Amino acid sequence: MNSRQRVVTALNHQEPDRIPFDCQFGYDAFVKLSKYIGFKKDLQDISTNTDLTVRPPINFMRELDIDLLYIGLNGGSDEPEFYYGTDQYIDEWGLKYQKINGTYGISYEAIEHPLCNATIYDLDTYPWPDPNDLARGNNLELRCKHLFEQTDFALVGKFSTSIFEQAFMLRGFQQFLIDLIADPDFANALLYKTTDIAIGMLTVGMRACGKYIQILRLAGDDMGHQRGTILSPKLFRSMIKPHFSRLYTHAKSIIQQYNPLIKLMAHTDGDVFELIPDYIEMGLDVLNPVQPLVTNMDHAILKAKFGTELSFHGGIDIQNLLPYGSVDEVKQEGIRTMRILGKGGGYILAPTHYLQPDVPPENIIALRDAVLHNGQYPFLNTNNLY
Repeated sequence: MNSRQRVVTALNHQEPDRIPFDCQFGYDAFVKLSKYIGFKKDLQDISTNTDLTVRPPINFMRELDIDLLYIGLNGGSDEPEFYYGTDQYIDEWGLKYQKINGTYGISYEAIEHPLCNATIYDLDTYPWPDPNDLARGNNLELRCKHLFEQTDFALVGKFSTSIFEQAFMLRGFQQFLIDLIADPDFANALLYKTTDIAIGMLTVGMRACGKYIQILRLAGDDMGHQRGTILSPKLFRSMIKPHFSRLYTHAKSIIQQYNPLIKLMAHTDGDVFELIPDYIEMGLDVLNPVQPLVTNMDHAILKAKFGTELSFHGGIDIQNLLPYGSVDEVKQEGIRTMRILGKGGGYILAPTHYLQPDVPPENIIALRDAVLHNGQYPFLNTNNLY
């Protein structure tokens, strides 16, 4: 099978030739791995953002045997250009970021939350990003069509902004949590705004790329931490789920319009076990990142309880295993995870986060090799781990 056939088969809960492999990169991790494998490219040409994530060149993806390729919108016409290493940056939402020099490289942290003192009346006059800015879709359809016709990657549309996370970034995390209880009218009004913009951006992307992509991935809205959900399930269902549902309903509707075979994927970190039935009810097809080192996200239980309704993407720990594990430990864990989550299809192996600079390049190669050498179906009963 080629990559596209492999991913589509797996997400239809059938067993392809092997487990699909995915990996996403932070800039510094991408540079380290490029040097390690001898990939020749002017790295200054690689654009990034305040998360420092990159979309690597196609030749790099092929060298790593990655099966998925992500496609996003262009920036808005008034969006300031971001340069890796810049000291401060203000994005199109009005969020101000400061460069932080850490042990393994730089990162960016929001230092000003422009709606921290806002009232509900201020939301009507705030300079919100325009999701329908023509610059966002400039040449997007031609680019997506080219990738569909000239490559065999499974194409993933990643068009929308977050809803919950964008709201608390604008307001400040602590204050927004207070709002959810003490000022629900303000919280709902703010969430309605961020949802409107997410729907608008998703629509722009789907109009351009809907006939070509295989997965529509919604922006990350983390609802879990290491030992449970950030909000109580009751508060999630009363305050957050209605807005998520509006986005999911729109996504499912536009999928039906352009390509009913597209699968809907969402990212939500942490222990979200109690909320998984809510995500299934909203129409989710693929759950990412299924972190292993949290309280209630045991992979075997997830597969047994939800594996007929959900596919899983991720599963490989980036907190301890990938940065600190040995090459052999990475291989063994990759094989173990494939055997649990991959039975009967419904699984794409990937790290649970985009790669950070503390991950040794040899561990990524080890994970890739575990997929290539031990991810073939049928693989569940073999005793040969490598």
